[in-house]
Amino acid sequence: MKKIIAAFVLISVAAVAAFSDVVGEWSDFENSLRKGGLSAAEADYQAKKTVPRLSQALEDKGIVENKEWIFPLKDFTKADVKNIKKVLSSMAENVRDTKFLDGMEFLVQPNIKLKVVFSKERKKENKKKDAQSSAKNEKNETDVLAANNGIVLYVKTGAVNSPGGNTVWIYNPAQNFFIYYGMLRNIDVKPGEIVAAGSKIGSIRGDKNGYELNFAVLMYGDETFTLFNYFDEMQ
Repeated sequence: MKKIIAAFVLISVAAVAAFSDVVGEWSDFENSLRKGGLSAAEADYQAKKTVPRLSQALEDKGIVENKEWIFPLKDFTKADVKNIKKVLSSMAENVRDTKFLDGMEFLVQPNIKLKVVFSKERKKENKKKDAQSSAKNEKNETDVLAANNGIVLYVKTGAVNSPGGNTVWIYNPAQNFFIYYGMLRNIDVKPGEIVAAGSKIGSIRGDKNGYELNFAVLMYGDETFTLFNYFDEMQ
């Protein structure tokens, strides 16, 4: 019996190590992309090697797709997105090049920025809250939410003023979705953490008119990344 328990423990430790290794491998890959340390060809090769390893390492984690996608900003819906036509056009069949493998270029693409605007009623409410709030730095902050179930693959902090800013990547192995968040103010998750759809991953700071969140969902299939039209599945 002791031998069986010992063997089980060894297998469990090995599984955790493999899981940790592949998350770390993705983190190193993303860091290289951000720094421009990989050519497009090198990045493509690395992705083809890493994504299958991710999927295999996470197949027993029970991470499934939540059929109803959650809008990534608390108390808002897709109806509040001002530039929805531009975002949707970026996901059309004839312009599906995400530039993901071009690193920094992906981080600053205008078509992955959701511009969420306040209604007139919301602006009035905000004025009242601002007048009552003593925490000046928190007046225009709101929670950023996990759009679907997944595992946190990558976190970049201390980068508020750099291209892409503070960044989080969440991966859903059930459908090979990679969910990107950029320009966050604060981040409340860490690599390797499994998150549920709707849970808080951080916060973003806006202005009197609303928020701008860098957000995209990539699907990896046929050995390539494409932008996924999450609006069809979202609240």
